[in-house]
Amino acid sequence: MARRMIMMEYDNLNDELLSVTDTSLKYAKALDSSAEFEIFIHYESSSEAEIDQGVVTAKDGVVAGNAVRAAKGQRVGFACASGIDLDRVKLSTREALSIINTISVEDDRFKGFCEPRKPGREGVFTKEILELGTDDLIEHSLQMVEEARETDPKAKIVNAGCSASWGGIALGNTLGIQAASRTGMNSCYVYVIAMDGEERKSSFDFDVSRERLFETAGLGERAAKDAVRLLGAKKIDTTAKMPTIWTPKASAPYVLSSIGKSVTGQPVVEGISPLCDMLGDTIASSGLTIVDDGQNPKGLGTHAVDGEGHPQQRNVIVDKGVLKSFLFDSYYGRAFNVESTGNCSRGGGPFGGPTPYESSPSVSTKWLEIEQGKKGIDDLVAEVDGKGVMIMDMPLGIFHTNVSTGEFSVVANSVLLIENGEIKGSLEPVSIAGQFYEGFKNLLHIGSDVTLTPYGAQAPSLLFDDFSVTG
Repeated sequence: MARRMIMMEYDNLNDELLSVTDTSLKYAKALDSSAEFEIFIHYESSSEAEIDQGVVTAKDGVVAGNAVRAAKGQRVGFACASGIDLDRVKLSTREALSIINTISVEDDRFKGFCEPRKPGREGVFTKEILELGTDDLIEHSLQMVEEARETDPKAKIVNAGCSASWGGIALGNTLGIQAASRTGMNSCYVYVIAMDGEERKSSFDFDVSRERLFETAGLGERAAKDAVRLLGAKKIDTTAKMPTIWTPKASAPYVLSSIGKSVTGQPVVEGISPLCDMLGDTIASSGLTIVDDGQNPKGLGTHAVDGEGHPQQRNVIVDKGVLKSFLFDSYYGRAFNVESTGNCSRGGGPFGGPTPYESSPSVSTKWLEIEQGKKGIDDLVAEVDGKGVMIMDMPLGIFHTNVSTGEFSVVANSVLLIENGEIKGSLEPVSIAGQFYEGFKNLLHIGSDVTLTPYGAQAPSLLFDDFSVTG
């Protein structure tokens, strides 16, 4: 019986959220017919479990909240509250209206809320995820820990965790939008520290999906082997510009923190991004194609509508090295004299954070995809002439990229040395620095090992030339 109730709740979620939205809009119109209103409703049910050095923790619960924007002319007020019952939405509505009735500041760029469009499609979702409880998540976490420990006695510290979530959003405004969309996903990870004497090296592995249950088998073994492989690290004996291979765990955040930031609304409209006047220009190697696909059925960021009710869509950002488009919501799209691309976000980033209703709308990618190449990882290694390095995990500082200059400097803790097309062993942490606009032009090869990551992108390994590597 409990399972059926959960299934019914997911099946009816859109209708339930839209009912709240419709009733709230009627209240808002009755409150002040001269104002325009936008209502955002968020609901998410989640369960998670974690084993941290033997300590087991688990929790489940629901995060629900609402946000209301009210506008008169170019005066805009924003208010939010936890909870999605009518009284809580009424509270936000009154507060948003009070703001515009007491301020005189106008936003010259504001030209109204999003106009009605036909919604896009929801992503696929397996209802098996609804059946995952904390007991299941603990059991899967234990399996990953045991597998890692059994793989190698040098795998001394093993942490693991699993999570499952589902929920939805609903949008409504006084221009006629009333749309809702559901989503869900489950994920697991394992983090291993291998020790030999006083040397410590770490690695992690993961699986994430919305179309199937996560697969924990093999993750602990791979993470343990990778961590042990990094033991015996040596200092790099040179400081120079050299080829660098960024495996998918590193390349996905690299693209998100560079192109993923420099093509979005605010830096483009305000001229901060050097790409703002480069539509139609070649900005990267001819092998590079990047798509932000908010309608990929398997993409973790796929919704029928974005954070203001515009349909999410597939946007080609870079096509064979040529810059094709930027990403906008209605606000920045109108400021740039183009339509929204369906990239309005709440809370920042493709997944919006734990309480997205607390943030006013912004612009972000939905699901970045880097088109795969034809070379396997061994082929990429073989392409390195002289010395180079392979970055195995996400480097520290990657999301501190400077959009206006493109300059970055990161620390890679999990690194392998390459010499003349062969892996020679592991290295102590290295600093890697460069300029990502130049980096894309110096992209030598793209791997065939496309990996779906939990960061908001799926990416293959990338081989760059001429980044500075320092021990």
